Amino acid sequence: MKRHVSYCKSWFRAKKRPTEVWSEEQAREAHLSKQLYTAVIGVVEKPFCFLEINDKFVGVGFLDERSRESLYYAFKEIEPGTLFLSMATYREFEGDTDSVSLGTTYVFGPEGTVKMQRQHFNPHSKEVAYSSTDVSGNYSVWPEFGEYDELIRVERNTSGTMGNRTKFDTSVRGE
Repeated sequence: MKRHVSYCKSWFRAKKRPTEVWSEEQAREAHLSKQLYTAVIGVVEKPFCFLEINDKFVGVGFLDERSRESLYYAFKEIEPGTLFLSMATYREFEGDTDSVSLGTTYVFGPEGTVKMQRQHFNPHSKEVAYSSTDVSGNYSVWPEFGEYDELIRVERNTSGTMGNRTKFDTSVRGE
């Protein structure tokens, strides 16, 4: 399904809006020269997500119904034309506010290692666990300009699980 795409210099997370709206041609030039630009997917007033695209990096911020970044994917180019989802961060918020109550980050290695870090913000605590999983669903090709569907898939893991899940180690609180 082809979604509406608009372009800008960056996405202002705190104000939940684009900065310096760009023409498609400006964004295309930035894409071809691998300079930073942002693609906003969906209507600008209430987008589905945004992509920050730069030399060897693509970040995808998925927005909830209140335009808060509830999920973030960081892809890095591991060889020419090949991206690897190296980090995913999930956030939960306190009710209707923009205050994050819980954040969980997964750092993936190409060999299948996973570092999971869960952070509670009120009261503050941090838990860390290590595991392994099938990361075959973490690979993507570098997108052609305007062709972002492959990168904006929320479900990335081919098996639909985190493989050998490990309980979070609560002994590292306050790390």
